[in-house]
Amino acid sequence: MTDIIEPDASSKIRFLCPFCHSCLETVQTYCTPLNCPGCGRQTFVPASRFEPGCVIDDFVIGEKLGSGSIGTVYKALQYSLEREVALKILSPELTNLKAATEFLREARAAAKITHVNLVQAYAVGEDNGTFFMAMNYINGESLKARIQREGRIAVDEALHIVQQVAEALHYAWHEAKMIHRDVKPDNIMITTEGIVKLTDLGLAIKHTEWTEDMDISGTPSYMSPEQFAGEQLDPRSDIYSLGITLYQMLAGVLPFDAETIKSVADQHYLETAVPLQRLGLDIPARVSCLVKKMMEKLPEDRFRDTEALIKEICLIRQSTSENKHMVPSMHTVSISKLKYQPRTPPEPIPEPTPASVNINSNTGKLKTRRDYLFWGMVAVFPLPFIILLASVWFHPSNKEPNETAFLEDRLELLEKKLAIPDMPPAALAVEASRLLAIFPEQRTPKQEELFVKLKNHISSFDSAKKTVEMEEKSDYVKSLEGQLKELVAAKAEHDNKLAEEIKQAESKNKTFESTIADLTGKLKVQDDKINQQKLNFTAELARQRIAHEKYWKADLLNDLYAQLKEEDYARAEARLVYKRSLLGKEYNAWFNSYIELVKHLHELDDYFDAGNSHIVGKNIEGHRITMLNDGNIYFEEKEGVVKSCKWYDLPPQGIYDLLQKAKPELAGKRKVLDADIAWLKGNTFSPAVIEGRPCVKELCMAFIDSQIESILGIAAYDRNQAAVAAGSLLNMLKNTEFACAVKTRLGTLISQKGL
Repeated sequence: MTDIIEPDASSKIRFLCPFCHSCLETVQTYCTPLNCPGCGRQTFVPASRFEPGCVIDDFVIGEKLGSGSIGTVYKALQYSLEREVALKILSPELTNLKAATEFLREARAAAKITHVNLVQAYAVGEDNGTFFMAMNYINGESLKARIQREGRIAVDEALHIVQQVAEALHYAWHEAKMIHRDVKPDNIMITTEGIVKLTDLGLAIKHTEWTEDMDISGTPSYMSPEQFAGEQLDPRSDIYSLGITLYQMLAGVLPFDAETIKSVADQHYLETAVPLQRLGLDIPARVSCLVKKMMEKLPEDRFRDTEALIKEICLIRQSTSENKHMVPSMHTVSISKLKYQPRTPPEPIPEPTPASVNINSNTGKLKTRRDYLFWGMVAVFPLPFIILLASVWFHPSNKEPNETAFLEDRLELLEKKLAIPDMPPAALAVEASRLLAIFPEQRTPKQEELFVKLKNHISSFDSAKKTVEMEEKSDYVKSLEGQLKELVAAKAEHDNKLAEEIKQAESKNKTFESTIADLTGKLKVQDDKINQQKLNFTAELARQRIAHEKYWKADLLNDLYAQLKEEDYARAEARLVYKRSLLGKEYNAWFNSYIELVKHLHELDDYFDAGNSHIVGKNIEGHRITMLNDGNIYFEEKEGVVKSCKWYDLPPQGIYDLLQKAKPELAGKRKVLDADIAWLKGNTFSPAVIEGRPCVKELCMAFIDSQIESILGIAAYDRNQAAVAAGSLLNMLKNTEFACAVKTRLGTLISQKGL
């Protein structure tokens, strides 16, 4: 038998009668039969308090719209005002003080601010232990569903959506100093009229409500770096989250994505998203710069507030929109749906729609029938007490259980169907089997009588079913015999036609052979073309790979050069190791040469900065070392005078001899040590560095190429400034092997400078 859910004895359930739409209230067990006092017909108590047709306070529950971490949202009808609403119900598992407080705080936050781009709260309350909030029902879809359906969104339409969300954030901040903290596609709804609604204010806080011991809340993929750090937030944090959302709309993917929260946080802190311009999606440069500025790591590098963001979006949309007159000005919301060319969506997979109750019909009867229900309940209410007294007075063993009458009614209904002409025996057998499964294992004599009677009916159903099946099989065999005769006749006719066609085919065979020979020749010519195209494609692929390798190496080496100059060795090594893991074994040797350089510079710097006592008292170039502090060596000359200098300003031979005695593994090879000392002195392009560290030559060339490209860019609008920069670069590379290359590429500018 089916398990029956027992509700809490103290809880009541209210629901509409499916026949007359009267409002019923009971504490009866779920899924059990109940007679409606309004129409007298039998119905069943719903399986839970949140089934379609159930009543919570002033709202009749309809279909389920979605669920989240703290509750479920249903489409509902507020029958006192006869309007559709979205009813959010707090999960029964979260009905503790903290969860209820947070739930009520969200409702109050939504009710305090009213804006066309913000969801509006209508009511909030508690009904028999169930906390609920009614909001305006949005007829549309979420931005998340839109992205999943279309992949990417057109540039101007994406800006149109972001502009409306920014207007909502601007209004929330200026009216209530409120920060949303959870801007993401899941919380952005788009109505069928094209209006964008920012929803879910469950994590929103006022600027003044922030405390240092506050929980860090949000969705990791969209959280700003300062949100991860638990710092006090302002609208620039929401701008960052909105920038992530805009990036996802335009690219179809998130800029940062990882399996763990820590990995996602590290990406938000340390990594830079791939610029939209480099994705090959025909995204304008100005839009790419807009997204980049919204996603800057430091709040001060982003737009100062939503006012500045909206202003920039309006300016950009003057060039991206097909109709400039359709672009709303600042703090103005377009209430007409823009005409965009829709993307062709994939065929949707049909999903079963949950059963729903028509909550719009006959709602006018509720008010008149509530009075009738009240007096009916007054009349019916004493009956359970009378029945209870009767059950005490009479011995229970003399009474049949309540379910006997239910089984007898069901069996009587089945027997009535037997009298219906042309009723299929198979359907009756299925219904009888379902009724048989309801009978209890321990049956009373009356139930046993009904059970045997039902078994006899099932036997007669089976016999009738077999008779019908035999008749159907006999008819089927006769049909097959007739079809066989028709097929034999058709086969004879077909054989005659086939013989005639064979004769005609033989006469055409010679023509086909010549045609085949001609097609074979054409096919060979086509094969030759395809092979040539393959060769061209292979060559182009190799060229593109070389160009790509040159590009990422130049980008990586420019960053490495800057990090080494800033003595940011740990970050430089970490990035090299990470890039090596991405690009595979093919580039291991290349990466290892730079990792070895970074490690050795780091070790030298740490060794002399740490004030190492192992070298105090030792002699270098005839001078006794008295102290080592923060990279400075203090030594005593013969006259007793103490002097100091940076450790790498001492003669390289002396440093090499000193390290050979104090830490031989750090001294290494003499040429390598001389090269690294020259680098630390700032002689980056000297022959000693190139000779000791051959990989540095490529590093220097990458830096020089970057400087030359920058100078040529400046020359496009200011040749004098470019000439000055070219002269500075040439002076830096004076007396090095790189000077000739600079003169070749910047000859005109250098001549203008007179160098």
